Amino acid sequence: MESCDCIEPQWSADELLIKYQYISDFFIALAYFSIPLELIYFVKKSSVFPYRWVLVQFGAFIVLCGATHLINLWTFNAHSKTVAIVMAVAKVLTAVVSCATALMLVHIIPDLLSVKTRELFLKNKAAELDREMGLIRTQEETGRHVRMLTHEIRSTLDRDTILKTTLVELGRTLALEECALWMPSRTGLDLQLSHALRYQNTVGSIVHIQHPVVTQVFSTNRAVKISPNCPMARVRPLSGRYMPGEVVAVRVPLLHLSNFQINDWPDFSTRRYALMVLMLPSDSARQWHVHELELVEVVADQ
Repeated sequence: MESCDCIEPQWSADELLIKYQYISDFFIALAYFSIPLELIYFVKKSSVFPYRWVLVQFGAFIVLCGATHLINLWTFNAHSKTVAIVMAVAKVLTAVVSCATALMLVHIIPDLLSVKTRELFLKNKAAELDREMGLIRTQEETGRHVRMLTHEIRSTLDRDTILKTTLVELGRTLALEECALWMPSRTGLDLQLSHALRYQNTVGSIVHIQHPVVTQVFSTNRAVKISPNCPMARVRPLSGRYMPGEVVAVRVPLLHLSNFQINDWPDFSTRRYALMVLMLPSDSARQWHVHELELVEVVADQ
């Protein structure tokens, strides 16, 4: 009987168990060999990936791992010493490449993290530039509306029409639900609602001129956000379906109105300001932006 330089299996395994291990090693090797193909596809498609040599090293590591599982298919039964040597060489190479890959990751992970950080930074910068460009376009459009509105106001001869035109143009430009003007009464102790853009049935309402909100608005030339529930904002009917939109108020100098009478009002030399109230729609989540408030302030000062 011929002698055989064979190595017996390390255990007397059950046939079913060996079959499961055999099939598992086959599919593991198949999966390992397919991953480098996917990495090659990725490298070809990604022309800007900066770490191609890393993928090459990963590919070698994965191929060697697959080779150990593939060679292991011949070790379930009696096998020659050559198979054992090939398995040993494959495992040594796998160990060397895997250790080198692990050491390499220690150095490149910080670079990869910094790349992601720079990517997020650039995305944020791009988004910020988009917002700024949108704001610039909005401001340019607003400026055009201001010039048109100012021209419309100045081209009107009738003073009462000036006020109505101002409310209408502001309501159209800013998409307001309501724009109202409160003028001082005869006695100078109250403000009387003289003009309303939509809800005319509230014209004639009166608010005391010493009301805290009135005092606050009259003390500055800036547009002031006020509560939708204050008396000056109750021009529109309250609706329980939607939250009321934001409301701003701005003082209107009466110097430009001192040369004419409106609805039999007397001279306004004792009271310098009227009050303009502007209301955003109740059925939207809009808020007042800075450029819109600036537009209101410019128009109120015309």
